[in-house]
Amino acid sequence: MTLAALVVLAHALVGIVFVAGLIGRWLTLGAARADDLPSVKPVLRAADPLERIVMVGSILVLGLGIAAAIAVGRPFLGPLQGGSVDWLFTSLVLFLSLVPLLPLVFVPRGRAFAAALADAETRAEFTPELRAAFRDPVVRAAHLYELTVVSAILILMLTKPF
Repeated sequence: MTLAALVVLAHALVGIVFVAGLIGRWLTLGAARADDLPSVKPVLRAADPLERIVMVGSILVLGLGIAAAIAVGRPFLGPLQGGSVDWLFTSLVLFLSLVPLLPLVFVPRGRAFAAALADAETRAEFTPELRAAFRDPVVRAAHLYELTVVSAILILMLTKPF
């Protein structure tokens, strides 16, 4: 097996784990719709390792994807490298469109959620602020966009339509 094949295989395997983490996080956090704190805490503990898989997996998938493209001699920057706008370049652009979600949505809303959770734990009740943080429509939209983009990239990688 060549080095290029190993890099492509590593990219595919990390991609599978990354997608599994995304789906697992989505399903786990979707189950956290209870209105009492003792029911929510185990769900949050279950979602925490999935969140880490998504964070680390996203970096590894991007890095290994670029490494795989280089290893097989593909111009992953498409027209910026004299290539064309193909499925690989489109996938990269789609993936990079997720990056602004980190500083604009996930980090600040995550801090607000942590503060609401800490307050609820201090008060030993499921507070309205925690309920609002769980149902934050901006976070929900960002997660839906994230899942949609990753699904589109997966379809592009599997079908290579252009």
